[in-house]
Amino acid sequence: MESEDVYTLMMDALDGELAEAGWAELESHLRARPDLAQEWAAMQAVDTLLHSAPLVAPPAAFVARTVARLPNRRRRLLTSVLLYLMLLGSGIIPLAAIVWIALQFLPGLDAPILAQSLWQGGSQLLRLAQVVLAALVSGAAQFVTEQPTVIGWLLLMTGIVALWGGVYNRLVLQPGQSA
Repeated sequence: MESEDVYTLMMDALDGELAEAGWAELESHLRARPDLAQEWAAMQAVDTLLHSAPLVAPPAAFVARTVARLPNRRRRLLTSVLLYLMLLGSGIIPLAAIVWIALQFLPGLDAPILAQSLWQGGSQLLRLAQVVLAALVSGAAQFVTEQPTVIGWLLLMTGIVALWGGVYNRLVLQPGQSA
């Protein structure tokens, strides 16, 4: 029998709900396991202490003070509404400011010179990105042709990482789980 079942028998015995067959089973477990017998004695001592303790009546104004300390629903509702309005305002005010600024500058966006300058700036930025990317690819290709062992080391390290990653997954994952 599991220890939990024995503890259940102990609790039932303390509550006075244990049948005669349960008492016999509990006593056999307590004889077989001295550690449980010691815990049973401690539980009985605590139970006796609790039952012999005098009942303490609450102070006369306990209920009134406790109810007075409870949060005021009206105040809590007002606080929630104010917090909600503050959060709503903090989101709407910046949005309203952006809309106002957009409306102020919208007439200037129709000008053909603005569209032309934006197009030129975008195409120059695209050409710059193209030159940088071509330089990076060219430099990497030159490095690989001058140092071919680097590719070998990279492939070797990638293989080692993949191998040990698989070993780690096999060791860590429990049966029945999938990666």
